[in-house]
Amino acid sequence: MFDKINDKNKRGGDIMLKDIPYTELTKEARDYEIMLLRDQYDNAFKDIAEEFGISIARARQIHFNLKLKQVRLYIRHISMVLGHESCAEMIDVYNNAYECYQDLNCVCGYLEEKYKDILMEYRDGEPGMPPQFIRSLPPFRRRLNKKTIARLIEMRDVEKASFAAIGKELRITPAKAKRTYESHYHKKVLVLIKALQEQVESEEEKKAIWRYYFEKYQSPKKRYDILTQEQAAGDCK
Repeated sequence: MFDKINDKNKRGGDIMLKDIPYTELTKEARDYEIMLLRDQYDNAFKDIAEEFGISIARARQIHFNLKLKQVRLYIRHISMVLGHESCAEMIDVYNNAYECYQDLNCVCGYLEEKYKDILMEYRDGEPGMPPQFIRSLPPFRRRLNKKTIARLIEMRDVEKASFAAIGKELRITPAKAKRTYESHYHKKVLVLIKALQEQVESEEEKKAIWRYYFEKYQSPKKRYDILTQEQAAGDCK
């Protein structure tokens, strides 16, 4: 899944500082219409797929690809308008926003609100994210505090709350709630696996332990549960 945009050489990374007209986004008419149907009308990918005679997975991928292209166009254009020498500063803004929301639509909405005048002029009449969507964005936060994370874990593990319900209470996106939950248990899993690896000598045995738990169990929480159960029973691989 798309995560952070790299800035490998600190001069804009693989995003060159060259302004490109927003019309570049509209060249593929079908793809652009799919993006508008999803963003402007919140159409389900199932309905979009049926309308265009494609699979649901393909509809999702087309939307994702175009949102990624859109955010790259935004980064370039804002950087140039603000007189930056590279895209590096805007890449940092983007990465911080992505860390906060873990959702590409939300990041686009955040940029469109933060640089409203610049991007409205750039789009030249083409719509950004709907105003009601932008108004509903959770507040920007660089990181969640320990109390918030503890409450998130309690809601998921004890109250069996959905990530949507967790997001609503804690004022974060469902995607951020899921990411935080999985990261919490991933860190715990790494500690437990490291302890197991320290009990063997060869690199092959260490790799085998890693493969066993990461290939057999897909979610961090499931890995953690299995590891702690096996540890308690003295059964760890």
